[in-house]
Amino acid sequence: MAIITISRQYGAGGVRVGRLVADCLGYRLIDQTLINQVAKDAKVPVKNVREIERIAGDFWHSLFTELAANLPVVKHVPGVKSEFGEEKYRIFLKRTMMEIAARDNAVIIGRGGQMILKEHPRTLKFYLVAKDEDRVAYLMKGYGYNREKAETVAYKEEKKRLAFVEGFGTGDPDDPKHYHMVFNTSLVKDDQISQIMCRLVGELDAGK
Repeated sequence: MAIITISRQYGAGGVRVGRLVADCLGYRLIDQTLINQVAKDAKVPVKNVREIERIAGDFWHSLFTELAANLPVVKHVPGVKSEFGEEKYRIFLKRTMMEIAARDNAVIIGRGGQMILKEHPRTLKFYLVAKDEDRVAYLMKGYGYNREKAETVAYKEEKKRLAFVEGFGTGDPDDPKHYHMVFNTSLVKDDQISQIMCRLVGELDAGK
C-alpha cells in the first residue's frame, strides 16, 4: 500500500506514465479529479479552481492582481482579486492531498504532490524529464500547435509550474534529492518506466 507522486516537466508525459502505473497496481489515478475535490472542499465552483490552476505560478498575473486590487478604480471589479486565490488553493490542495494519502493506493499527478507529501512515510516520489525538442513535439502532436507556439507554451508553462511548486516553500522542485527516482522519457519508454515504479512499490509492500 503506497502513494505515488509523479512530477514532470511540462510535456514530459506524466499522465501517460501515471495511467500505466495506476492500471498495473490497481491504484486510483488522481489528476483532474483532484480539481473537483478541491472545489467541493473549498465550496467554490469547479471553474474557479480551473482558473486558478491556469494562472498559478504566473508572476506577472499575481503582481497585477495584488496591485490592481488596491486601486479604488478597480478594487471591486469581478475577477481582479477573488476570495479564492492561489494561496487558498494551496491550503485546500494540501488538505485534499493529505486526505487522499491517508487512504493509500493512489497515483497523484503533479500539483506539488512531491512537496506536500514530502514527509509522508508511504509516499514514493518520481520525477519525469525530457529533452526540450521532445516536449515541444508532444505539444505539437497532442494540441495541434505549430512549432513556435509549442516552444512558447512549453517554456511558459514549465516556468509557471516551477514557480507554483516553489511556492510551497519546501525546496527546489528540480533538485533530484526530493525524489526516489528521476526518469528521462526521451531515453526510457513509458512502459519501462512504469514497470520500474511498480516493482519498487511491490518491494516496499513486501518490506524489502
